[in-house]
Amino acid sequence: MTGPGYGYPPPVRDGRRRRWAGGALVAWGLVLTAAVFWSVRNDPPTVPEQRDAGQALPALRAAAGAVVEAAQEERWVLRLGELRADECSLTPVRDGVEISRDVTLYVAEGEAREALDSVTAGLPPAYGASVVATRGGTRLSFYADAGEFIAIETMANSADRVLDLHVSTGCRPESAGVDLSDPAAGPVPAELTTMVAAMKATGSGADGGSGSGESFRSAAVPCPSGGTAVVYVADGVSGDASGVPVGVPDGTTPVWSEPGEWAYRNGSESVVVTAENARQRATVTTGCRAG
Repeated sequence: MTGPGYGYPPPVRDGRRRRWAGGALVAWGLVLTAAVFWSVRNDPPTVPEQRDAGQALPALRAAAGAVVEAAQEERWVLRLGELRADECSLTPVRDGVEISRDVTLYVAEGEAREALDSVTAGLPPAYGASVVATRGGTRLSFYADAGEFIAIETMANSADRVLDLHVSTGCRPESAGVDLSDPAAGPVPAELTTMVAAMKATGSGADGGSGSGESFRSAAVPCPSGGTAVVYVADGVSGDASGVPVGVPDGTTPVWSEPGEWAYRNGSESVVVTAENARQRATVTTGCRAG
């Protein structure tokens, strides 16, 4: 029956509906909170900002080692760069840090595309490495995704002879106590001490050492197939920064050279000399080796 004056049943009181709706919202909020908590603890990161610089460092080292191993074609010379940590902006009000390392290839004229294709083929298939040529094949873009939001990339012209492959974490939150030290390097190769001695013979010596190894520093990365690739560096060599290559083994032709700068390959060792403010820097990068 309906009450007098009503053609329909009387309405349910609003208070009961509000209590029911409020309870449902509280329950739903608890479910969402539990889901977020579980996701944070169990799901992999979906953006770089969720994994800080210290957590990203092992993946960066592994990616750089993979690039070095993929670039071991003896026609080309490579130089392993040292780790860099640069400030960056995560948001307009929050600073972060980008950790990166370059692997530089020196190639003969006209071989830039071939060298990048070779690196592409040598990297793990999971990286999805590729080279895209535009502007009639004169502009080359290389990109690979090493996982953990680690990118490997470069842009170059087809006529370039120096190719910088940039391995980077992207901008990450800073973490306390990040250890940027590399694996143990081992003894300085004779190729570098011989090169420094030849350079010093054309100049006035090297800062901080006699070329016997005291002033040398090193950096290293682990290789995917085992062993370690190492770069040994001698800075501030007072050779002839405008002269012709010196110390190059007989029968060896530099792959690349400019006044006071050159690069050549001697077996598994890559030797690069570059000019640094009227002085020179000599480096030797080894292939992957044990010990």
